[in-house]
Amino acid sequence: MLSGVFSPLGILASLLVLGALVLATLFQLKRRQRAAWEVFAKAHGLSIADRRMEVQGRYQGRALLLATGKRGASSKKRHTVTVLRLDLEGALPADLLLEHERPEDKIPGAATPRDEVVGDAELDAAFQVEGLAPEARPIILDPGVRQRLLGLKGHRRVSIKGGWLQVEQRGVPASAAALEALLRAPHDLARAVTEAAPATNAVEASPHAETSRMDEELPGSEHA
Repeated sequence: MLSGVFSPLGILASLLVLGALVLATLFQLKRRQRAAWEVFAKAHGLSIADRRMEVQGRYQGRALLLATGKRGASSKKRHTVTVLRLDLEGALPADLLLEHERPEDKIPGAATPRDEVVGDAELDAAFQVEGLAPEARPIILDPGVRQRLLGLKGHRRVSIKGGWLQVEQRGVPASAAALEALLRAPHDLARAVTEAAPATNAVEASPHAETSRMDEELPGSEHA
């Protein structure tokens, strides 16, 4: 009996069975993920794409885009991330770039210039800053904004760019509760930023402008 199991045909049959089990598990996971995203979208009146994991619309009055993307320079290191974007409603200048990336996710040899500083030791240690206009500094240093920014350091990547807050995490949430949890801290930060900004900073984008920004491909991502 054992000789049959360890024969070339026996090994091949075992590999085929194992492969089928892996594929079935992945299929079930994809179905569970899709169902969770559909439940989340329906609960908040958001739209979900037919052929990809992408949700967009207005979440609690704020423009949102939630999608999956691929990261990794090589096939062995390639992995899926979930990317969340929230509109900051003009509270910060579009030219401002504030970015945090975990050391293990940085591209080897990539330059990390530090030409500008916010003026807070913890923030400057955690974030790279470019295009820091004078009116942006007090907003970033607002106690509520500062605390929430530092609270996002555990994510794979966090950035404020072009007037949007973008947060990435590895993997794809497979429950509506996990999606709600993913949004909670970034949404609190986005709200703190708009509350800290002077009323004159806020700009109301036209529906056409908002749609065009929402339809842009996520920076550095490939929709999965």
